[in-house]
Amino acid sequence: MKKQLMAVIVALFVCLGYSGAMVPATAYAAESIGYVDYGRVFSRHPDFASARAALNLEQQKAQQEFREKAPNLDDNGKRALENQLTERMAKRERELFDPIEEKILKVVRQVSKDRGVTIVLQRSAVIEGGVDLTNDVLKACGSK
Repeated sequence: MKKQLMAVIVALFVCLGYSGAMVPATAYAAESIGYVDYGRVFSRHPDFASARAALNLEQQKAQQEFREKAPNLDDNGKRALENQLTERMAKRERELFDPIEEKILKVVRQVSKDRGVTIVLQRSAVIEGGVDLTNDVLKACGSK
């Protein structure tokens, strides 16, 4: 009986000690997780407007090219031309927007490092908690 009582008391202390040790770790974990509203940062990046304008111009050129060439093509030719133009547009979009993404990711890494945040998520993935880094990232990117 005495052994059982001692075992229960020891188990209780172990559980209390364990849960007490976990609270600070959990609190620390919550503070080391940050999030960024990536869509907002991307659309406000200083290079975004010119990239969007260049892509719109490229899209207009592609539409014009299709209008000029399509009347002389059969259905298969039209589909092939459409696929070719779509691929060209996708490539141009990557050429214009990938450098912006790289710049933003570099800034996110620096801001998170400066703030002591070890994990950064997209804002839409966060329900509660975490540190909002969006304004710091916007400021570091030189956004308006």
